[in-house]
Amino acid sequence: MYSQQHAEKWMPGFLWAIALYKTAIDDTDRSIARALLRKLVAKYSDRPPMMASKKAIALAESKNKNLFEMRWTHRNRCGKVNGKPALMWEHTTPNSALCDKLITCETEEAIVKALRNYSGVCWITREEDNALNAAGFLTKRPKGWKNCYKSVGIEVIIKEGMPNENS
Repeated sequence: MYSQQHAEKWMPGFLWAIALYKTAIDDTDRSIARALLRKLVAKYSDRPPMMASKKAIALAESKNKNLFEMRWTHRNRCGKVNGKPALMWEHTTPNSALCDKLITCETEEAIVKALRNYSGVCWITREEDNALNAAGFLTKRPKGWKNCYKSVGIEVIIKEGMPNENS
């Protein structure tokens, strides 16, 4: 969930990328425009997240780190597992799902609504990420991200002050 102000600030970039996609003259142009849209989604959500799993919070606290102040570039601050970051910057709803939604939006208001309602990112542990992937949730979230997380035992803590789904 993101603020109205944040969504509106990013609107020019999203409008441009969506227009490039919708006016593409061939599959190559469409593919390039979609890749651009995915990059925009990644940067749009590159803010300290409002969600983290209980296990990720425990790991961060053991290293005297506050996950709610960290961004993707800080993922190595809590150590590594087999040479890979122990923490994962997990898009609760895959970027591709938001891209699919944005491409179908017919108005600027619909785009802003989709951006505001995007669930964003959540810090999870590598172990939890492996569980999501093993359950088939790498790029799909059937029945929503909350159900997928719950089904593999990920408990999410939401930072106070996070916009709710109705605001």
